[in-house]
Amino acid sequence: MGLYHTVTLAYGFPIPTSTDFDAIDDALKDEPENVDSVGYTVVGDLDQLLLTTRHISVGENEVVALDVSLFARPETPAWNTALHNAAHRLGLTNLPEPTWLLIHNHR
Repeated sequence: MGLYHTVTLAYGFPIPTSTDFDAIDDALKDEPENVDSVGYTVVGDLDQLLLTTRHISVGENEVVALDVSLFARPETPAWNTALHNAAHRLGLTNLPEPTWLLIHNHR
C-alpha cells in the first residue's frame, strides 16, 4: 500500500472525526453533483474530517493564483446556508463559520 498526497482548496469547516460516515452520506444524499455540492473530506487517517464545498484541486507542480476575487464570491451566502443545513441534518451544532481551507492531504 503506497502513500499519496493531494492539495486542495475548499470552502467549509471541520466536523468531529467521530461523525458516522453513513450518517454523512445520508445527510448529503440529495446534494446535486457539481462544484458547489456539499461533501466531506477525510484528512490523513481520519486526523481531521471536513464538511466542504467548492473544491479546487491543485495538481503536482501547479500554481493556483489566490486573488481577492476568490475570497469575495457572490456564492458565499448560498455555500454558508448549504453547509450549515448539512451540519444541522447531521445534528451538529456550535461549528465554526465556514472559511477557505488549504488542505494538504497525505495518507
